[in-house]
Amino acid sequence: MVDLYIALGLVVIVIIVYLLSRMKLLPKKSLLFVIGGLLGVLGLGLFNRLRRDSLVKELEKREKALKEREKKLEELKNRSEISEQKLNEMKAEFERQRAAYEKEILSLKAKSKEEKEKIDKLSGDELHDAFWDATG
Repeated sequence: MVDLYIALGLVVIVIIVYLLSRMKLLPKKSLLFVIGGLLGVLGLGLFNRLRRDSLVKELEKREKALKEREKKLEELKNRSEISEQKLNEMKAEFERQRAAYEKEILSLKAKSKEEKEKIDKLSGDELHDAFWDATG
């Protein structure tokens, strides 16, 4: 809307200068200077408008690229969480299997019922340490 007012103001100035020049109130050469000045102002306005439009387009392009990167990042994050969850599940399963094998091996090496009961009560690091102590 502001551009419209500026354009109308420039047109009014051109009309006034033209009329003053036709009434011989202005020297002949001053008309050329006024027209040149007005064209310069219009040129600067046009340049600024084109520059602003190109910057807006560039901003929109970068915002779009940023949104795409955020989507990819979210997908990678989800994949990472899934992979991390699977890894933790696999580690837990491995620990359960290792504990079961260690108990079984220690139970086979145990010579009495008391030793077997003691082995059944062991868990975690205690079981692992007892296994390495027994197997060397």
